[in-house]
Amino acid sequence: MSLKVRAATIHVAKGPDSGRQAKIDQVSFIVGVGETADLRLTDPAVSREHLRVTLGPSGLRVRDEGSKNGTYLGGTRVHDVTLTSDAALQIGGTTLALTIATDSIVLPLSVSDRFGDAIGTSTVMRHLFAQLERAAGSDLTILVEGESGVGKDLLARAIHAKSARKEGPMVIADCSAIPEHLIESELFGHERGAFTGADRARKGVVEEANGGTLFLDEIGELPLDLQPKLLRMMEQREIRPVGSNTPRPVDVRIIAATNRRLAEAARTGEFRNDLFYRLAVVRVAVPPLRERTEDILPIARAMLRASKKDPSAELEEGFASMLVAYSWPGNVRELRNVIERHAVLGSDEKGLFEEATALTGATSSGELANLTYHEARKLVLDRFDEEYLPRILERAEGVVARAAELAGVARPSFYRMLERIRPTKRTDGKP
Repeated sequence: MSLKVRAATIHVAKGPDSGRQAKIDQVSFIVGVGETADLRLTDPAVSREHLRVTLGPSGLRVRDEGSKNGTYLGGTRVHDVTLTSDAALQIGGTTLALTIATDSIVLPLSVSDRFGDAIGTSTVMRHLFAQLERAAGSDLTILVEGESGVGKDLLARAIHAKSARKEGPMVIADCSAIPEHLIESELFGHERGAFTGADRARKGVVEEANGGTLFLDEIGELPLDLQPKLLRMMEQREIRPVGSNTPRPVDVRIIAATNRRLAEAARTGEFRNDLFYRLAVVRVAVPPLRERTEDILPIARAMLRASKKDPSAELEEGFASMLVAYSWPGNVRELRNVIERHAVLGSDEKGLFEEATALTGATSSGELANLTYHEARKLVLDRFDEEYLPRILERAEGVVARAAELAGVARPSFYRMLERIRPTKRTDGKP
């Protein structure tokens, strides 16, 4: 199965980044100033994830991602529009020229809506599954990008299970969770006496994964000074433990994951360019759950049946509608938390969504009916965030990590939500 779409080129025609351009040949493409943007701008009037361009059979879908200053087409503010011809968009102080290619490209689609334990009925996920199905059987290095909670670890496990290395070990190393002074030892091991406290020799995760797969989670957090050593290991297929002068051969397949856009990080010097290209032999991006609402109910249904150990369990209609309407900042991880609580508490779990609606203060049908769907939805969610986030922070006594845990979302997502409701603090002393 396949899908025909037309690629496009995006060019910064005016603004601080004038002259920059990028080719849009992937299903989903983000423009903004944040680390997750495919085209990362420096315009201070542009939001972290300002807009998303999606390739489709009918044209380019441009959707404003809830930016502060809006997206304008021909002087009119747009929230969700499909372009069938070249156009210029205004975001902040930047003008973007979108040029649609004349020729079509063919995106392969998987015939299955599952890849291992990952579920996706949407076109974007079936395209992702098709890419991974082809890559899994090879020994190619794979880089999986996506927000926290989208299920990058599930995809990595499925790749290993479908590979020729499936009988070998799969070892996971979270680069963001290892103290910087220990990360070299954690990766490559150490000899006895190599440093204070090294009372015995120890294998690193690379050697533990010998003959199998090494999953480097949050690779974007790997310190810059250690990146050349990882690159050397990948190219020479050998390691040198801390305190040793003798290299050891290793045979591992690398799968890396990050919640950053490493191409942009490499361009700005925040990540080594040569290591990025070595990791991104096969590069895929997992879209957030809010971008593929057709996947929410199939995933939720599978989770509910697993939680209840009942293969025929179904979601109640009202509860299902609430699941689809919610924006899921914590992605699939947050959805799992809600479904598992619902499996135990039943209909009482609806209170989570009823409270959200009550908190918005926007229950007046007249007020919402005067807005477009996207304006109304954004108003409701913004008001909810403005009420909910300070309350959860208060419960956590101001500790953001604890508040994120109580909210059931990843810490980076919680920070992004806080940024949306709080004005940016200046550091120059001006109001």
